[in-house]
Amino acid sequence: MNKVYINAASICVTTPDQHHTAENWLKVDVPKIDSKLLSPNATRRMSKAVKMGILCSLEAVSQMDLANLDGILVGSSKGCLIDSDKFLQSIVEQQEEFLSPTPFIQSTHNTVAGQIALLIKNTGYNMTYSQGRISFESAALDAYIQLTMNERNTLLVGAVDELSDISIKISSILDKTTSQQQMTGISQSEGAGFFIFSNRQDEHTRAELTDISIYQAKAKLSSEAQLLAFLKKNKVPIEQIDAIIYGSANMENPFDASSTSFNKTRKINYQLQIGRFDTDIVFALDLALKLLCNQTLVQKSSPIENGNRSYQKILICNFGEQNSLMLLSGC
Repeated sequence: MNKVYINAASICVTTPDQHHTAENWLKVDVPKIDSKLLSPNATRRMSKAVKMGILCSLEAVSQMDLANLDGILVGSSKGCLIDSDKFLQSIVEQQEEFLSPTPFIQSTHNTVAGQIALLIKNTGYNMTYSQGRISFESAALDAYIQLTMNERNTLLVGAVDELSDISIKISSILDKTTSQQQMTGISQSEGAGFFIFSNRQDEHTRAELTDISIYQAKAKLSSEAQLLAFLKKNKVPIEQIDAIIYGSANMENPFDASSTSFNKTRKINYQLQIGRFDTDIVFALDLALKLLCNQTLVQKSSPIENGNRSYQKILICNFGEQNSLMLLSGC
C-alpha cells in the first residue's frame, strides 16, 4: 500500500479578535476574486461558500501542475446555506408559483465541487460528502483509500460551510427556548479549507497522513480508550505523540480528570481560535501542518510554543455523535 502525503494547504477562517459581527457569531470577510479568474458578473451570483471554496482551492492547486490533479472531493455539512434560504423565502413570498430554479440549483451541497471543477477544467473524479461534523473526514477517508490503493495519485480535498442571517436568527431563538446546556466561550463561525493529497512525495510535502478513522461514539467506550486503540493499531506509543489537536460538538471536555493516559501530552482546543462550525476540523489539519513544518507556532489567541521539543507526530481528534481521528507524521 502507498503512503499518503499532504502537499499543499489553504484555509479561509476568521478569529475572535478579527470578527465584525455580533457576539457569538464570526463571519469571514472573503477577499475579492481576481477578475482574471472570474468575471464580476459571475462572482455576484455566487454565495460565500462557493467563493471561499474557489479561493482556497485555487491557492492550494497553484503549487502543482493542474494536469496531475485526478479529482476533487469536498465535504459540507449544510451546503450553500444562503442560497437555500433564498429558495425557501421565494417559495413563501411567491406562494409556490413561478419559482426560479437558480437558487435551488445553487443551494445543493455539490455546488462548490462542481464550480471548482468548471473553473480549473477538471473532468476527473468529483464527489461531495454531507455527514454533519464528519463531512470533511468522509471526503478525506475516500481520498486516503484511493491513494493507498493507487487508484488515483493526486486529489484536491476540502470542506466549506457558511453562516446565513436566517440560520443565525433561528439558532438564536433555539438557544433561548431550549433547556439544553449551550457551549460557552466558543462562537459559531464559518470557513473553508482545501488540501492536496497525494501518494507521491515532492518538495512541497508538508506531512504524511499516516491514518484516518471515523467511528460511532459508544457509551461503554471512553474517548481515551478509542484513542489508545487507534494508536495501538498504528504501533505508535503514547510517548511519541507530540500534540493532540481537538474539537468537540459536546459540552463535556473529552480529556477530563479521568483521562490519565494523555496527561503529559500537549492538548490544543482549536475551536478556541476560530470558533465552531461543522467542518471546522480543516483548521485543525492546517494547524497541525504548520506545527510539523515550522516546529513552532505562536498566535495571539492561543500561544503555542515548542520549548525544547520538536513536533513529529500529531493526533487530530473531532468528538461528537460521530468521532474521527487523524494521525499526521512529519516528513
